[in-house]
Amino acid sequence: MDIVAEDVVYLTRHGARIDSDDSEWLKKCNHNRSDDPHLSPSGHIAAQELAKRLRKTLPDNHIKHIISSPYIRCVETANAIAKELHIQIKIEPGVAEVNSCRNPQFLDAEQLQIQFPSIDSTYTPVMTREGLPLECSDGACANRSATAARKVRRKLTGAILFVGHGASCYGVAGEFGHRGYVGYTSLTKFSQHDGGKYRLIGSFGDVSHLTDQRTALDSAW
Repeated sequence: MDIVAEDVVYLTRHGARIDSDDSEWLKKCNHNRSDDPHLSPSGHIAAQELAKRLRKTLPDNHIKHIISSPYIRCVETANAIAKELHIQIKIEPGVAEVNSCRNPQFLDAEQLQIQFPSIDSTYTPVMTREGLPLECSDGACANRSATAARKVRRKLTGAILFVGHGASCYGVAGEFGHRGYVGYTSLTKFSQHDGGKYRLIGSFGDVSHLTDQRTALDSAW
């Protein structure tokens, strides 16, 4: 059976975080969201490398939707891809990081759009900030993210790229047939086949497009 765009899901994780390189990063920012670090310089480079891979290896207009966690490190990663592919970013709290507090430290889509004009302000997420359950483990986040990914897939037509975190990507991957942790700015592809089930196509957490493959591989936990 030929694989059409509606049958395809891609998955990546944000790039390397600034707090891994600079313990003083928050003092240099104009906010106090300690759980919302931006990308490190190497994280930005890796996001660009992933974006260029997608542009060079996929047909024009193949990916129809970029679904991103609202945390800055994911949005910056998604933004690099959106610029290369000339599509918008849909902000989805359902694939956010482990939610350990009642008021998670991420910006809403309207606030993010000020810095990232490629964000689609018309998108209605399947889970809101207020609807996120309190979580204390990767497993809880993974289960919530799997539910969100399933709802997003049913809601949208065309190929989707999810941009998430370690735990949320674990859940998204499991929803589409291969649960496991993926590394920074890796790429995983799933497609739907007979019977409606998804399966992994190619390598899980592929990092062949990255200059710094070791950092990505070491982050896959």
